Amino acid sequence: MADPLTEALNRGVRDPVAVVLTEEAALAEAAALVDEADRGDYTPWLLSRAIDIAVQFPDNERPQFYVGKLLTLSGNTESAHLCWRGVVERFPNSYNAFPEYLRIVLKVFGSSVARKTLAAHRFANGLEDDPANALLVARCLALLGNSEEAFSLLDRVDETGILATEIGMEKARLLRMAGRFDEALALLETSGSTAIDPEFARDMRRAARLFSGPHAAAPPSVAALDTLLKAALERRSFNPPARLQNSIGGVVLIGGSLGGGGAERQLAYTALGLSAHADKGDRIHGPISIFCRKLDRRRSNDFYLARLESANIRVSDYLSAQPWGGDREATMLAPYEELISLLPPRMREGIIRLTELLRYESPDVVQIWQDGMIFAAGLAALMANVPRIILNVRTMPPNTRTDRQKPEQRSLYRGLLSAPGVSLTANSRIAARAYEDWLNLPNRSVSTIANGVEPLPFDAPDEERARWDQFDAQTGGEGFTFGGVMRFDDNKRPLLWLEICAALVHKDPQARFVIAGNGPLRGAAQEFSRSAGIAERTLFVGRTTHVGFWLGKMDALGLTSRHEGVPNALIEAQLAGLSVVTTPAGGAPEAVAPHSANLVMADAQAPDPNEAANHLLTLSRHGDEQRHKIQRDLRTWAGDQYAMDQMTERSLDIFAMH
Repeated sequence: MADPLTEALNRGVRDPVAVVLTEEAALAEAAALVDEADRGDYTPWLLSRAIDIAVQFPDNERPQFYVGKLLTLSGNTESAHLCWRGVVERFPNSYNAFPEYLRIVLKVFGSSVARKTLAAHRFANGLEDDPANALLVARCLALLGNSEEAFSLLDRVDETGILATEIGMEKARLLRMAGRFDEALALLETSGSTAIDPEFARDMRRAARLFSGPHAAAPPSVAALDTLLKAALERRSFNPPARLQNSIGGVVLIGGSLGGGGAERQLAYTALGLSAHADKGDRIHGPISIFCRKLDRRRSNDFYLARLESANIRVSDYLSAQPWGGDREATMLAPYEELISLLPPRMREGIIRLTELLRYESPDVVQIWQDGMIFAAGLAALMANVPRIILNVRTMPPNTRTDRQKPEQRSLYRGLLSAPGVSLTANSRIAARAYEDWLNLPNRSVSTIANGVEPLPFDAPDEERARWDQFDAQTGGEGFTFGGVMRFDDNKRPLLWLEICAALVHKDPQARFVIAGNGPLRGAAQEFSRSAGIAERTLFVGRTTHVGFWLGKMDALGLTSRHEGVPNALIEAQLAGLSVVTTPAGGAPEAVAPHSANLVMADAQAPDPNEAANHLLTLSRHGDEQRHKIQRDLRTWAGDQYAMDQMTERSLDIFAMH
């Protein structure tokens, strides 16, 4: 299986009209494409355009490097891994590409395989007194957490050659990570490396001026965050926010978007439940508002918008808010502007856009959804001195997913949680305990709010009904139907789901398969179904708003995730009377009724498809009476455990805590 870049390079340029006039212009455009994706605005078009540029300049490593970065940002880890491997094969001594390849190996296969990969490279290439190879190895060592060894290696290299400024910059980055800002700045200036990355040099000057001597927190973003947290906590101590009264006032829920994902659905359900209680004056009088980072319809970030607006819930895009509250000099943030400039971009954006907005709105409660938005909005809520701040997490903590971990996260969480009125909640017991362990919090200090889930309607438009009828006729109008509802990405692992299908069809040739969803691995999944010989018995529904209709056509549902919170898909399937099969990822086991018709597989990272296939084969042999009893049992359990009212009441309980 080839990655899209390698395939395109093998085909070569087909459209001479698309050729960029100059190589310099091509590189600038490719870099701009990566910048756009890095801001959270990835689209397939960005990747397609970058590949076009790379094909036009096949001997230049840099455009291929940008394609690899875009594939990494797309979330398609499998294609990214193949792409970086291809770039390394074409440019084996690249001190830019090989560390990125190692980064994806670390993500996919873990630190042990990554260390062996680096060791094999060092054995094959030797001569680490060669500046290019030393730079390559040093970057890889730093990636694996061996910063001191990386610095020592670069210190032994002759710094008078053509890579002198690159090596000087790399050593400065290592010093920055160690909190040695004065030394990093001095090295940048003596090595002439400031021109390579002027923004980095500017940040080092600020950090060296603001933080004297080695700063144990490091890098400067962490040092700046610590200082801002201290200022916000002192302000909260001198000017404590008013305690909540018997009835809760305004509530603002902050999320990334209103797309069709499980967390977004829970955010919408929470807002609807709170609004219904406010309409009755039951414990809360509101108003209820939602602030999202992005609501653009073009990328389907407004999936739940219409339903929320029909319930008179105000929904806003906080990126449209005036930065600094509209007055950079009068804002309460003015004394901290230099520190704010050192924060990571997403956190900087949040504090600049949200702090004065929250001060103006003056809610009693702000509930921030998921790690990414806590990272963006948590400090802003504290600076705004909101009385009650709820940090609401939905999956396992960042330390369990090294590809998502940021150096500022632990300091941010611990700083926020040290403030009166700030609480951390999770939607599963396993996630709550994991956060307590990560942050060294007291046992049971992280409260849980179970998901609230409604049975999905079974209706569908004529087009979707026609698709089922055609598939039903194609597969003989009968057979055990195994289903899936998931995003086609590296975490959900649709190819593993298809491996289960392939294993089942060997045991039960009449079995058939229906999977709803879309994502970067859809093409690979369809190709896999063809190579496994199950394409004729597999229906790829694509993205649909009528999931309930498709659940009604299934006999069981499977979820094959690496990482999870508490998956709504499992709960909704059981509400529809379906048996479920899942990996034990995150809080998934908590969403599975303790019933013999359900299966939690033995391993999340390397599950055995035959384990699931054998269980499904047993289900396929049940008679009608047994199936009907299973359906009643599963519907009752899911309805009792994950009732909407129960979630709303629990949320209000936690909001009201002092």
